[in-house]
Amino acid sequence: MPFSFLNPWFWLGALAIAAPIWLHLRRRRETNIVEFTALRFLEDQPQPRRSPLRLRDLVLFALRVLALLALVAAFAWPYLRGANTAPIRESRVYILDNTLSHQANDGFAHDRDRVLSDISKGPGDVQMAVIELTSVPRVVVSFGESREAARQKLKELEPSFQRGSYLAAFRQANSLLGNSLGDQKRIILLGDNQENQWTENANSPPFLRNVQIDLPKISALGLPNLSLAEPRVQRIFLGDKSLVNFTVKLGHTGEAKTANIQLRANEQVIFNRTVDLVNQPETILLQSQWEADPAAWLRGEVIVEGPPDALAGDNRVYFSLAPVIEGKLALLAQSQYLRLALSPDVMRGQWATRVLEPTKLAAELAASEDADVLVVESNYLQSTDARKLLWRYVTNGRGVLLLVNRLAPGISGCLRELGFEAEGTISTPKGTAEKFQFVCSNHPIFHPFLSSDYGDLMDVKVTKYVQLRGSQAMPLVFSEKGAGLFFQGTKFPGKLFVAAFGLDREHTSWPVDQTFIPFLDLTLQTARAEDPTPTTFEPAEISKIQLPAGSTAKEAVLRDEHQVLSRAPVEQGRAQVRMPDKPGVYTLTYDDSTQTEKIFSVNPSPKESQLAYVDAPEVLKVWQVNLPAGSGKAAAATRGPLSLSVILQQRWWWWMVVLGLAALMLETVLSEARVRQARGGGGGA
Repeated sequence: MPFSFLNPWFWLGALAIAAPIWLHLRRRRETNIVEFTALRFLEDQPQPRRSPLRLRDLVLFALRVLALLALVAAFAWPYLRGANTAPIRESRVYILDNTLSHQANDGFAHDRDRVLSDISKGPGDVQMAVIELTSVPRVVVSFGESREAARQKLKELEPSFQRGSYLAAFRQANSLLGNSLGDQKRIILLGDNQENQWTENANSPPFLRNVQIDLPKISALGLPNLSLAEPRVQRIFLGDKSLVNFTVKLGHTGEAKTANIQLRANEQVIFNRTVDLVNQPETILLQSQWEADPAAWLRGEVIVEGPPDALAGDNRVYFSLAPVIEGKLALLAQSQYLRLALSPDVMRGQWATRVLEPTKLAAELAASEDADVLVVESNYLQSTDARKLLWRYVTNGRGVLLLVNRLAPGISGCLRELGFEAEGTISTPKGTAEKFQFVCSNHPIFHPFLSSDYGDLMDVKVTKYVQLRGSQAMPLVFSEKGAGLFFQGTKFPGKLFVAAFGLDREHTSWPVDQTFIPFLDLTLQTARAEDPTPTTFEPAEISKIQLPAGSTAKEAVLRDEHQVLSRAPVEQGRAQVRMPDKPGVYTLTYDDSTQTEKIFSVNPSPKESQLAYVDAPEVLKVWQVNLPAGSGKAAAATRGPLSLSVILQQRWWWWMVVLGLAALMLETVLSEARVRQARGGGGGA
């Protein structure tokens, strides 16, 4: 097998071999000779002369030459070009799926045991690495770790409730293989082949080149499952009562006929009942209402049970709700119904209403004591001060509820600045009032009205309204004839809601309808500037927590019921907090205080409950680089140039270094021995 050299130009250093040759062949000339009288005639005596070309010590010369050549060869870096020179035949990366869906039928535990077995029994010429697929894939075992350390790390892995990306895991595995030593590259996916995970990144450009992919074999295209997802909770005020409106989605696939649902809030069982699943859609919206103290934090959970169920990790969801803090309301309207609905007798504890006087708007502008929400009728917008006040609210992040009860040129111009075009007023003939036909029920304002306990929005009639076209607004309510009646503006930082009619009997029947007070309260709550931090997260999600203005806290502390889980430093009024890995309800406090500032609920992704699988994902064909036909066989039959990683793993360099150092040490010992011997012989003479 022929030798090759990675740095052949280092052989120029072999010219240094002339140094030991010169040392051995040179003839010393004595200088500073002192002549003695008694010895002056000795020069005339014939003496045999040593030839200057004769080596005096062949052994020392050989050791010095050998040391020099060995070091030069080491720096030239020799390697064998034989077909089987690489000690690593294959580099293998396992992607161990540790998302929630892989807990079905103990899939994660089974695949973890397989990796442990492969690492324990794998051949020595196969190097292995393991990537754990969670929300952010991470390398659990790298190529350089010992097998004992790898086994220990794998045994410490626990099933997670997170959701991860196949694409991110494959990219990380491909990066590991790019720096590996084996001639063959392989990625082994140990997962459940969940269909929605494969279809998330179908348009990613190809990146896998010359990598063999091993996919798991699935025994079924789906598994039975009961799951809960997307809990939503709101407070509704009806008279003196503070009610909690709660909804959650129950998902079911398979042959389950019934499911038992238990709802608990603040350590109390709200309901515990059995739901019939026969002939029901796969997703059922469950709704409940109960009375709760508006000044107290609300935390709770929902549990579902019922066979068959392959995945127990999604049978529980958590929710939380902050206490009510009385809001400040500025009212600029003549409607007696609106004034009564917002009076202290109705809204005490929820809204403190301050009625604005039209003649004192200039003083209101100068005072700069804005409320949380401004409710204004459009007929006041003919005043310059009223328009300035409205503009200040929406541009400063405050909420506005605008009731278009009148149309005039000045009002049309103001609406245009707000992102609306007014196209005239519609008055319906007597007895032909238009009803609500479509309501965006997913919006926070109208979501509670999915329950009939708050009345039926479809009974609301509108007799007079302005035709509005929102160029920068989202319609939330449509009439029977398709006219937009209620909008949410999207142009400004503040939340702007616009009704195309006034809230009096001349325009609509809404003020005397059962839904009016709940609608008004929900609209004002939604319009109110709120903390941008969400309260519901997925496991291990990272979020920026905004602290209140003027807060002097140094740390944000995340706790569960028993202990402190993490501390995050506060920088410029924000703290970056990583949510726990497990679902639950968690409390946020500041510094060393135990006062609750926020409560977060952590729930698994609803996508993890979709236990539908695919045997041969098409997306893999997109991720792999298309090679010419027959290129795989050609690569197997002929060997290209050895890579640097293969060369560096050969041990010839070390042998050369060891040989050179050994020769130098032996030369030193031998030289020292010769010197001592020479001194001993001279002393005896």
